[in-house]
Amino acid sequence: MERQARRAQVLRHAKRIFARKGYHRTNVADIIARARIARGTFYLYFQNKKDLFEELLEQAVTELTHRVQRLRPGPGEPDPVDQLRANLMRVLSYAMAERELTDILLNHSTGFDHELDDKIQDFYDRIAALIKRSLDLGIEMNLVRNSDTRAVSYAILGGIKELIGMLSRSEDTDIEALVEEILAFGLGGVARPELLKFVPPRRASASDRPPGNLSFFGPKLD
Repeated sequence: MERQARRAQVLRHAKRIFARKGYHRTNVADIIARARIARGTFYLYFQNKKDLFEELLEQAVTELTHRVQRLRPGPGEPDPVDQLRANLMRVLSYAMAERELTDILLNHSTGFDHELDDKIQDFYDRIAALIKRSLDLGIEMNLVRNSDTRAVSYAILGGIKELIGMLSRSEDTDIEALVEEILAFGLGGVARPELLKFVPPRRASASDRPPGNLSFFGPKLD
């Protein structure tokens, strides 16, 4: 088996063990036994289990980045909402296909290893930064209302984490129906016009732009 294929095999087995036992209760012996490799072979690919775990995080960031595609406005392109819908479908489908990794990220116990805790937080910060850049570009394109995009990005990320956690515990989820619900919430919120009339107008600033629609998974910067 060539080197890259063997390395991918080790990552795949480690991901399953981490999901079942948790990061802190998993050791290298568990991984090499599951992958059926010698200890020396493991250390050809990874320095330790933390190094392996960081590789799994990097894979997740890369995959999510590829699945959130930039909006393409203009003639001949799909409607922007359809493009948002496609982004959501790709992200949620990835989360469902990678349930073991989802479990690791959502259920990682903090406080045992501060360096690893920082790595997990860095993972979420990078995803939030991706969302923030998408919102900032959406404002420039007049598709997203002017807002504190850093705060909004973490609000969106928190909702995504809870949603994916719910999905990971469900055996039968209608992803298409869920995507439509997310779009309805992201684009329109939950308030009816009768409630919105009680909301005071937002104080304008010199940097305000004309408001547009607020959207989840907006356009991505290259």
